[in-house]
This record gives sequence, C-alpha cells and structure tokens, in this order.
Amino acid sequence: MSLQKASMNQYSSKPKGNPALMEDTYVLTSNYIAVFDGATPKTVFRFPDGRTPGQIVAQTLADVVKKLPDDCTARRAADIMSDAVADALQGHSGEASGVIFNRLRKEIWSIGDCQFALLNADGSIERHHTEKLIDRQLSDWRASIVHSYLSRGLMSSDEIMADDPGRRIIQPFITRQTIYQNRICELGFGVFDGRYIPDKFIEIYSVGSRVAAVILASDGYPILHRTLEETEAALQQLLQDDPLCIGALRGTKGIKQGHSAHDDRTYVKFSL
Repeated sequence: MSLQKASMNQYSSKPKGNPALMEDTYVLTSNYIAVFDGATPKTVFRFPDGRTPGQIVAQTLADVVKKLPDDCTARRAADIMSDAVADALQGHSGEASGVIFNRLRKEIWSIGDCQFALLNADGSIERHHTEKLIDRQLSDWRASIVHSYLSRGLMSSDEIMADDPGRRIIQPFITRQTIYQNRICELGFGVFDGRYIPDKFIEIYSVGSRVAAVILASDGYPILHRTLEETEAALQQLLQDDPLCIGALRGTKGIKQGHSAHDDRTYVKFSL
C-alpha cells in the first residue's frame, strides 16, 4: 500500500502499486481545502509522461484552487477550473470529482461523487454523498452478474477477483456513460471534464456556526466517521465481509486480486 500523509489530519491511500499512479489528490491553502478524485481510466490511453487522464484532471484542479481568489463564488470557480481542465486534456477525455471548502465564504462546493461530513458541536454528524444514478444501476447489474456466476458454480471468488465477469460485461456502458456528463437528463451528473458544468450539478452547502469540524473525502470510503481510525476500521470490515463488492460495498468494481481495497481513498479533517 502506498501512502501520502501531510502535517494535518489527512490521509491518502492507493490499494496497491506505484504511488505515482494515485488518482486522488488534495490541496491546502490559507483559504481553500479540497479533495479531488480522478476517474478510473476507461481506456488504455496515457499522456506522454505516463499519467492517466484522471490524474491530469485531478492535479490540474488542485493547481487551480491554489490560485483562486478568496472571495470566488462556486459558479466562477467551476468555470475557471473547467477551462483549465480543457486546456490540460488537449482534446482527450478525462474527468474528476471534487469537494472544496472556501473558508472566507464558509461554503462547501461539491461537484461529482466526492463526499463530506459536518461534525457539529453537539456531537451530531451530517453526512453528504452524491451518488450517480447511472453508477447505482451499473453496480446492481454487476452484482447480479457476479451472483449468477457464483450461484451456478461457474467461477470461484478468487477467480472473479482475478477476472471479474461483471466488470467485463458492464465496461462498455461505463465507457459510454460519458454522454451523461454535465448533461441535464435523468441519468445526468456533474463532473470536471473541461466542459461547462450546469448550475444543477454545482452543490453549495453553507457551513453554519454550530459546525466544529469538517471532513472532506473521495468516494473510496463507503461511510465517513468522526475519526480516520473509525472510518478506516469501517472500510476494512466491509472489505472483509464483501471483497467482491456485491453486497454492502456494492460498486462497479470489486477488489482486484492482490489489492488491499477497491479504490483510491483520501480523508481530510479540519477544525473550524
């Protein structure tokens, strides 16, 4: 497992392999704190330096946030970041989700399927996670396929982890779901892909005075808890109980053979 740690309460992990392939990133400035999650590659294309499109987009977004004016609105920030992503992709396809805290405006901006939690002074916790309808449908389809292979004895769990038939069957639809990006329709969803992001997909949350701390995270965590340790423990239990990711951890991909988890993950917690 490759790790990245910073001086505050932040943590990023890649399930296995070269940390240079991490598609999550986070950024801290005097006014902004943000987490970006580059999308898993849908093709074999790589940029000349070896990076995936998702990595390019996530890092571009992190670089842009460092230069945003403190009083920037969510709408303006989305436009600035989208323009930068379009330039960075050089005509190629790539996307990332992001969740951004603006300290001056006391707002959290969420585009895509990253997540956050508000820890209130009274001890309560408010969790916010936007799930794409298309992902939910494909996850259910993949789970049904994997269940059918298991129930009929066609493949063992280990064989599925090595060559997931569900993932293989839904892959063409995962590749084609880009047609719904930043499109207002039943299956539409927002994402940083270099195109205009409709207002509908720019979620803005005000952080009130009763909030004592905030957690920003990528969707590698199924649920956020008050501490990193609790959040990691919950994830590890789910990975142990559902390694194929067809039950409580249902998703469009399971744990690959030899990997420790199903996805990159990043957790950033800070006090107000």
